[in-house]
Amino acid sequence: PAERASGASPMWRFHDGVLGGLAIAAGAAVLTVARGFPEMPGEPGPALFPALAGIGLLVCGALLVVTHWRSGVSEDWMQAPDWLRRPRAASAVAFIVAALAFCSGSMEIVGFLPCAVVLVTGLLALLKVRWPVAVAVGVVSALMVHTIFYAGLRVALPGGLLERFAW
Repeated sequence: PAERASGASPMWRFHDGVLGGLAIAAGAAVLTVARGFPEMPGEPGPALFPALAGIGLLVCGALLVVTHWRSGVSEDWMQAPDWLRRPRAASAVAFIVAALAFCSGSMEIVGFLPCAVVLVTGLLALLKVRWPVAVAVGVVSALMVHTIFYAGLRVALPGGLLERFAW
């Protein structure tokens, strides 16, 4: 609330020309992928809705670019949020990105439970939660999520190093 009152932005701010260009690129990518979907004689087929979404992205992106170009407003391409200057906040974001990248690349080998415990415990430690509490919450939350997926939703999460101990 105090940041907003002072005019500071809590999020990254990209000007409309950049966002429009990204929307156009995304729309073109969606249309390209949708063209490869199989056709169904006599029916719209699975490409219809992705193609409509791609066209919508192209149109909205073009409108953003044209509107920004016509406005004549000169601004930075990108403005960083104020919280990025605070080391603890920036390190928490960096940890989340690095931990998610590590987990997505190694979850088959390491397993869901160890990855989830490290992710939650590390984040809580960065938030200055005492280590015993952080570890306990990390273990309990990982076990809860695993149980919900495995027993409740019948989705098998990677066992990794703990595969032989599966219950």
